[in-house]
Amino acid sequence: MGSSLARLLSTVDIFSQDAPVWTVGAIAAKLGYTRATAYRYVGELCDAGLLTRIAQGAYALGPRIIELDRQIRHGDPFLRAGERVMQALLRPNRGQVVLLCSLFRDRVLCTHQASRDTELALSYTRGRPMPLFRGATSKVILAWLPERRLTRLFLENQAEIRKAGLGRTREEFLAALKTIRRQGCSVTHAEIDPGVIGIAAPVFDGERSVIGSLSIVFPEDRFPKSRADRLAAELKRAAESIRVELGKLAEAPRREKGRSRKQHTPRSRGEISVS
Repeated sequence: MGSSLARLLSTVDIFSQDAPVWTVGAIAAKLGYTRATAYRYVGELCDAGLLTRIAQGAYALGPRIIELDRQIRHGDPFLRAGERVMQALLRPNRGQVVLLCSLFRDRVLCTHQASRDTELALSYTRGRPMPLFRGATSKVILAWLPERRLTRLFLENQAEIRKAGLGRTREEFLAALKTIRRQGCSVTHAEIDPGVIGIAAPVFDGERSVIGSLSIVFPEDRFPKSRADRLAAELKRAAESIRVELGKLAEAPRREKGRSRKQHTPRSRGEISVS
């Protein structure tokens, strides 16, 4: 949080479901800012629509966030690519839920949820931050993070990692994640919600860095144990199709930029234009 922009945006981060309203004085105290700095940041964030005043000296998240959420729902490339495969993964009469989730900082956020004829209630709901060390949906993302980042996560979260059964030492932690990578997917039983089994595959971007996961969650009594290997292969193919689609979406503006440069290349001296 060294830059001014990072410090400014950290003001938005303290607004949460448990603490949706803040005063300038409370913001200054929470973040260690002077009151003048807090007033300036709140003013700039209100001008941008990221915060809004709801009473004298009291602020909440602003309407610009609603606008941005609508834009994401209708135009996010990750969501668009994922929606195309999620419905295909659903099977009738199994009561399952398909989840598309994104990595955000050291948490996992549900981007989209697809289901058909199910009453299965899950903790993974759109926009809710979830732990990185429990549940197939999160563990399969964790397993593909760079070792340097994993080392930092271990040093900062040893108690939580130990409680999640991922090892008591850094070496045990890395070995547990290596097993998930070797399998290519993760299967967990009731690690987040009771009575459910989750199976998940990692989703990569065009450069093959992990950015999220694609998972299916079943009621325990409807998990197709005899088809688990086929289901894992199906999930991995679906996740790969998302990566390919993201690569195509990223390539389109590059091609357009290349065509634009070609069209505006200055003619050589003496070159004659014939129309």
